[in-house]
Amino acid sequence: MGKAGRFVCVALPMILTLLSLAFLIILGLGGTNANNSYLSNIYFLEANTTAVYRNATLKSTLTGLPANNYTDPLDKTADGKIILENFYYIGMWGYCAGSGANTTNSILAFGQTSAQAVDFCTARQLHFWFDPRNVWGFSGSVFDAMFSNDLTNVINYYEQTASKWLSTLYILAVVATGVEIIVGIGGLFSRLGSIFTTIASVVSSAFLFAFAILATVTFAGLGVAFNVSFKNYGIEFYLGRTMFIYLWLAVVLSLVSGIFWAFSSCCCSGRSREGAYNKMGTQAERTPYTYERVDGPAVNYQTQPMNNVGGRPTAYEPFRHGN
Repeated sequence: MGKAGRFVCVALPMILTLLSLAFLIILGLGGTNANNSYLSNIYFLEANTTAVYRNATLKSTLTGLPANNYTDPLDKTADGKIILENFYYIGMWGYCAGSGANTTNSILAFGQTSAQAVDFCTARQLHFWFDPRNVWGFSGSVFDAMFSNDLTNVINYYEQTASKWLSTLYILAVVATGVEIIVGIGGLFSRLGSIFTTIASVVSSAFLFAFAILATVTFAGLGVAFNVSFKNYGIEFYLGRTMFIYLWLAVVLSLVSGIFWAFSSCCCSGRSREGAYNKMGTQAERTPYTYERVDGPAVNYQTQPMNNVGGRPTAYEPFRHGN
């Protein structure tokens, strides 16, 4: 195949691995910068609070609440100033929120038809988890009694288990993919290098696939639980389409690159056929079915003169006897 063929064979999985890492990095940067509308609009879960019921509707809709025995957590002050933003984007390391106005100066992420202007994003936090009861001021009020034990259990799972494993698996996936790229440079020169890169690819794909499964199950479950619990408030939750498209594209690219790395470890040699033929030398030019003398320790022929046998100056003939 030659060096050029070897390079082409390895270049494809290398490109796929680089693309997978790029999508992973974008996932990690999503929801971290209010000044970048592209990154701030990449999130796992959206809370849409534009249709939140005001006091009169709450009193008439919710049953079992005293008419004048609670403080509305949706108000900052008695003048009725709303404490909630119109939307909340929940990401890996924090959340962003804004008024809901569309921004005209932005680069749209894949799958987006418009981008909303973000007012602020929280500081990055390892093992971040979003508790809407605390963020919106529901916790510690009479509204606490309205939240089911199921919601509490879901939030506890999100805080104590899912958030920690999501951060850990994401970091491991990024590091393992980076190691795969570094080891893959050795695959340009030999099939042995491709073998080591294939092993690294299996490890990185395993971490990435586990992260994708956990993220999908966790935020899909949170969306269902939050929608059930907050439907009386008019708050709706949606999965972030762009985030999950990028996530599963990264998984597919990683898996496909692993297949091509394995192929390059067994089927793409850096040696050319012409060089292999030249190495055979004259052996490839000999006439078939011909005898050639073989000299060696096991075979030691000594040439004997065939004349003057039996006193005759002729060749020896065993069945011919003189008179």
